[in-house]
Amino acid sequence: MNNGIVERQNEDKYINYLAAQRQLYSEAKKLDGIGILFSVILPLVFALLQLLDSGNKYLNAVSYVLTILSMISSLILSSYVENKKELAAEVQQHFDVYVYQMPWDDKLFGQQKSVTHIVAEKSKLLLRKTGERERLVDWYRPEIGTVDLEKGIFMCQKENYNWDVCLRKRFRLASFIVIGILSILIFSLGIAKDETVTMLLCRFVFIIPMFQWLFETVKQLNKDIRNLNELDELIGSSGSKSMDELQEIQSKIYIHRRSCYAVPNKFYEKYKDNFEDVAHREAMMDR
Repeated sequence: MNNGIVERQNEDKYINYLAAQRQLYSEAKKLDGIGILFSVILPLVFALLQLLDSGNKYLNAVSYVLTILSMISSLILSSYVENKKELAAEVQQHFDVYVYQMPWDDKLFGQQKSVTHIVAEKSKLLLRKTGERERLVDWYRPEIGTVDLEKGIFMCQKENYNWDVCLRKRFRLASFIVIGILSILIFSLGIAKDETVTMLLCRFVFIIPMFQWLFETVKQLNKDIRNLNELDELIGSSGSKSMDELQEIQSKIYIHRRSCYAVPNKFYEKYKDNFEDVAHREAMMDR
């Protein structure tokens, strides 16, 4: 049996769709990286500089002002990140619907829009890099092509879901650990230098942007995980699903992709091999 999923996903036209969505998500993650620079890295740097030269009033004033500006900058960047993610999710949705041969349901997916221009523009940026096309081949596991179409779609959807849940839980934990360590470090250095209570309290100026970033990030990750848990309930058992049920699941996946937190590429790459191994074994079990 061959449901055609493997062949359709590897067509040149739809490799371009994958390339475009990957480029858009990368751009969103780079903007998020700038937000991390402003909210976490710069406050830490200024805290260390102030520690080295605590008597420099000019440095102290600049440090406080730049720390506040970093909070404002991160808020401004968030709107650009959201736009990138929404475009990436829409391109991915067009890819999935074609590969699955799934009817486009306006009530579930919204009105279908043309993404030809954005695919042409963004895919060119990614595919000119050496090795990127090869990474997009067999986006979904080859084993998925050996079952009937509805079963194959369901296996693809579960693969998307499983990757997301594990990744977000690990990144949430890592975020708590990193910000916790940095906050303790900033105060510990002040205590080690025998700073006054007033100076120690002033160090909150550097920690506030970090906690603002942590609060917003964890808030979004918690929302993502709740949405994915609801999706898990909708997916339920590995029994057969009708096309109508698969469309409903796809709608939830699409909504999640449009708003979910864009986990940094380096963090994703760290666990990529493990996630792929789990996905492979689960695909074999679902056949």
